[in-house]
Amino acid sequence: MSDVADTLVQLGIESDRLHTELFGALAPINPGLKHVRRATPHQPSGPGGTGPQVTFARSGLTVRWAERHGSLLELADACDVPIRYSCRTGVCHTCITPLLTGGVTYSPDPLEPPADGTVLICCSRPNSDLVLDM
Repeated sequence: MSDVADTLVQLGIESDRLHTELFGALAPINPGLKHVRRATPHQPSGPGGTGPQVTFARSGLTVRWAERHGSLLELADACDVPIRYSCRTGVCHTCITPLLTGGVTYSPDPLEPPADGTVLICCSRPNSDLVLDM
């Protein structure tokens, strides 16, 4: 933006007639790395799921999937597993997480699929037992 403004001034436009705004994303929500006291990862409240097992490897937690969670992000959040995401603020692909084993289905399908061996937890659900590097 500053280069454009400098060029316009060089072309004869008075700098007080220029208006610029810089836009940027806020830092991703990253509760696992901020200096915020978080609860120890735990089973989600409510009835236990009957679906595939979801293991959060770094957190040492295994949970049975329940449709009420909607996505792996919502499940991780319900379990207080430290997660990195900005999906809910419009910044895509911040929630990419290494998928160690297993498989997922997407709903909705991402516009840009993640690289092999990774998963977008904001819009995925397990279709088999899986292990996430979280």
